Amino acid sequence: AGCPDSLIKELHHFRILGEEQYNRYQRYGAEECVLQMGGVLCPTPGCGAGLLPEPGVRKIVCEPGNGMGCGVRTNIFLLAVWETIDIVPC
Repeated sequence: AGCPDSLIKELHHFRILGEEQYNRYQRYGAEECVLQMGGVLCPTPGCGAGLLPEPGVRKIVCEPGNGMGCGVRTNIFLLAVWETIDIVPC
């Protein structure tokens, strides 16, 4: 889907996975798009909204609106550090 030699030409073929899996597929695609654009995901449990901070900004607010966002202010530097930490179960 989108690759030159892909046999799947229509992205919605993944609906065959069922509603829950298809929603997970779409959410993963949206998250990956935000990250590829240089954005971050809100770390608040249950939120995960995509945030696209301006260059040089150290803090960003996860603005509530359109059913997304939680209003939490996040330090982007801490997010960058958090993403590099490997969490190992006890």
